[in-house]
Amino acid sequence: MKTLLFSLTLIIGLNTFAQEFNNKIIDEKSKSEILIGLCNKEGFLQTPYSDWFKTEYDAYKPNIEVIKQLKPYADMYKITVVMATWCSDSKREIPRFYKVMDYAGYTPKSLRIICVDKNMLSPDYDIKLFKVDKIPTFIIESHTKELGRIIETPVKSIEEDLLNILKNN
Repeated sequence: MKTLLFSLTLIIGLNTFAQEFNNKIIDEKSKSEILIGLCNKEGFLQTPYSDWFKTEYDAYKPNIEVIKQLKPYADMYKITVVMATWCSDSKREIPRFYKVMDYAGYTPKSLRIICVDKNMLSPDYDIKLFKVDKIPTFIIESHTKELGRIIETPVKSIEEDLLNILKNN
């Protein structure tokens, strides 16, 4: 099992270097433009995504005491997020997640954001391998071991749930 997880992580990691970020398509179901595949913060800062991203990012007030506790963990673990620019939960949680990451000192090298279409598909990634049913899903990993997940909506807040996962591993 460990060999399989290591191989999967290696293959995905190598594919990451060869891919472009923030690809746009017209979603067949909604007939609207969405981001697909590997994405980053710069993609969310482009129109039309910037409307919801900036509004939620600016409005979110993370718990500074929890952020202080997250700082020592910055970039120690890989965080993979499966989300969609058409999903209301993603539109709420992704800006909050980025604000927490920014405040806690995380860099883009420890984050992998994969956007899916309404069929839960993404080019270059078999989303079924991540065992994701609901979006957004935040998967926190240490090398080849999954430490925990935040699925769709945090229990307390994105920063508190993340800290809870990190402290318990």
